[in-house]
Amino acid sequence: MSMIMVSYRRVDQDTAGRIADHLIEKYGEKSVFFDVNSIRTGANFVDRIAKAIVACDVVIAVIGPHWIGKTDDGKPARLEDPADSVRFEIETALKHNKTLLPLLVNGATMPEAAELPESLRFLHFCNAARVDSGQDFRVHMTRLIDTINEVLSEAGRSPLREVSPIKRYWKYGAGLAAAALALAVWTAGPAFEHTVAKSGGQDDQTTVGRATPPAVPASVTQRAKAHDGFLFPDSDRRFLSEADLNDMSAIELRIARNEIFARHGRFFKDQVLANYFSQFAWYQPAAVEVPLSNLETTNVDTIEAKEHEK
Repeated sequence: MSMIMVSYRRVDQDTAGRIADHLIEKYGEKSVFFDVNSIRTGANFVDRIAKAIVACDVVIAVIGPHWIGKTDDGKPARLEDPADSVRFEIETALKHNKTLLPLLVNGATMPEAAELPESLRFLHFCNAARVDSGQDFRVHMTRLIDTINEVLSEAGRSPLREVSPIKRYWKYGAGLAAAALALAVWTAGPAFEHTVAKSGGQDDQTTVGRATPPAVPASVTQRAKAHDGFLFPDSDRRFLSEADLNDMSAIELRIARNEIFARHGRFFKDQVLANYFSQFAWYQPAAVEVPLSNLETTNVDTIEAKEHEK
C-alpha cells in the first residue's frame, strides 16, 4: 500500500492540516503521514523522520509564503541550515528517490533559485501545483489527487485505494451487520492475528513462543483505558522503537501488536483477544482481513521480534 507524507512549516499548519484531512477522507488514515508531533520525548527525531519518509511513496512539500524561513534580524534563512527539519525532509525524500510534489498555498509563489540552498534549487524549475483555501479548495485537491495517482502509476507503485462507503459505514458504526458477520467468522472462519499484507506469512494464532494465550491482566486493561483504549494510541502514526517495548511483558506485547489490527476492525477468533478488544467502544469488527500501512506493518514486525525475545 502506498503512503503520502505531508511536509510543512508549522506556520502553515492549518492549511497543511486541511490538505491532510482531505487526503485522509479520500484514502484513510493509514495512507497519510502528516504530523510528527507524536514523536516521544527523547526519541531520535532525525531517525524517526527518515523512517517515515522511507515508508512513503509520495512526499508533498507544502510551500507557504514563509516557507524559506527568512528573519528580520539579518540572520540566514531557516532553509539555509542543513539541520532545518523541512530541508531535511525534502533532501531525504530525494535521497530515497521518493516522488516529490511541491504545493503552493496561502498565496505563495515558488522561491527564486538564488533563495534556495544548492540541494533544493531544482524546486524553482518544478511545475508546482496550487491549493487555495477558498471555494476552489476541493477542485484543487481533486487535481492534486489525480496527479498523485498518475505519478504512482507511472512509477509502477501500488495505487492508493479509496476508502469505500462500506468501510466508512463500519467505521462509524454498523452494529447488527457486524454482529452477524462476527458470528459467522467466529464459528466457521480461520483465526487471524498476523498481517495479511505479507504473502506466505504464517498466521499467528497464539502468543509468539507460547502454546496457550494467557488471559489479559487487569493492569494491562487499566493502562489501555488511560490512553483511550490503546497501549500505543499512535502506533498507526509513528514508528515504535525498541525502547518503547523493553519493559513490556509478553501479554502486553501481544496486545500492542494485535491492537494495530483491531484499530482497522479485524475479527478475532481467539477468545482472549475478542473479549479484550470488545470492551472498547472504538473497536468495530468489520472484516477478517484488514490492510495495514507500511508504517503499521513495520511496527507489527518490531513488536513480534521483541516477543520472540521473551
